[in-house]
Parts: sequence; C-alpha cells; structure tokens
Amino acid sequence: MKPIFKKLLKILLIFILSSIILYCTLTGTAFYRWCDTIDIQLFSDTSRLPDSDKVQRIGDTVEPYLNLLEEELAKSPYLNDGQEHTVTDGHVHTLGEFYDPLSLAIWSHLNIILHHIFTNYILISILLGSAIAIAYAVITSKKINIVLKIIIGYVAIILLVPQILMFSVTHNFYFAGDISAVYFNSGLSYFYIGYTILFILMYVINYIIGKKMTKELNETIQETNK
Repeated sequence: MKPIFKKLLKILLIFILSSIILYCTLTGTAFYRWCDTIDIQLFSDTSRLPDSDKVQRIGDTVEPYLNLLEEELAKSPYLNDGQEHTVTDGHVHTLGEFYDPLSLAIWSHLNIILHHIFTNYILISILLGSAIAIAYAVITSKKINIVLKIIIGYVAIILLVPQILMFSVTHNFYFAGDISAVYFNSGLSYFYIGYTILFILMYVINYIIGKKMTKELNETIQETNK
C-alpha cells in the first residue's frame, strides 16, 4: 500500500475514533447530569427514596402539557359517544382520546429530553473529530514548516469551529459582525483549552517520534559507512 493511502487511512481512523470518543464522553456526561437533576442514581440502591424537590421538578414540567391534554379531552365531542374512532378516521381528535394523558405527558417529556441529549453533541463531535484529524495531518506532514503548522492546524481551527457552531444555530456567519458572541462564549472555553492541550501533545509526541527516527536513521547510516 502506498504511503499516501496509509496516511489517509490513519487520518480517517483518527477522525472516526475521535468523533466517537468525544460524542460518547459529551453525551454520557450530559445524560449523567440529567439523571442527577431528577435524582436518578444509576449505580446506587434503587430502594432509596428520591429527593422530593427534584421529583417535583418533573411534575412541574409535565403538568402544563397534562392539563392541556385533559382540557382538550374534556371538550372532545367524540368522548364516550359509543363509536370506535381512530386517529385517521377523518375527524379532529385530541391525543387524550387514544392515550392516557398522564402517561403521554411523561412520555413526551422524556422523549424531548432524551432526543436533545443524544443529538445535541453530534455536530460538535464531528467538528472536533475533524479538527483533530486535520491537526494530525498537518503536524505529521514533513513538507509544512512549524509556522504553517500552527497557523493551519491550530489558529485556523480555533477561528473556524466557533463560526461553524454559530452557523448551525443561527444560519449566519459573524466574521464582520459581533464576534464576541462567537469567540467569547463561555461554553467554548472547554474547546479552547482542550484543543490547545491536544494540539501541543500531538506536536510534542510527533517531534519526539521524529527525532528518535532521525537518530536511528543516522546511526544506521554510520554503521553502514564503517
């Protein structure tokens, strides 16, 4: 296999693994925080009683939708009319006719929360995985000098990732507008710190490996010339 294809496969593998690890870490952390918010202890004794205030938060969240379902159900002209109805029978029905209002309200709440948790970090994981793969490709390239490596592999990523994240939310770029909302967002501090540490580590590791390989190559050449 040609070296260029090996390099591309390594870059692709790093992108996939980085994205998966980041997604699992971020999503797992968010899921754990949500469980803690409603006092679900995943690894503790299930027989214990939960915190009353945390349980009340669930009720406060579910109650408005539950009340709406019950109000619509009470006004339904098809309730207890002795006929069998379906959602697609051509009439305008309320969901309370086909589902228990309390069960549906709880299901809707859980569905929204879990959907948010398990989809919220897909984009950022892919972006950061791409950033790590690009940084790896740039750092390990022997044709790029150190200044360009820093500009392409670090500065460009630091500038572009927040813009892409903002665009995914607002569908607007802010290169000439109010950039403080993009680059000085407190939520990005972990990205700045984490990517800086990761970039430095990759550069140092690559430098050490390159230096070791150069030393071994020189020793081989010297032994050959003896």
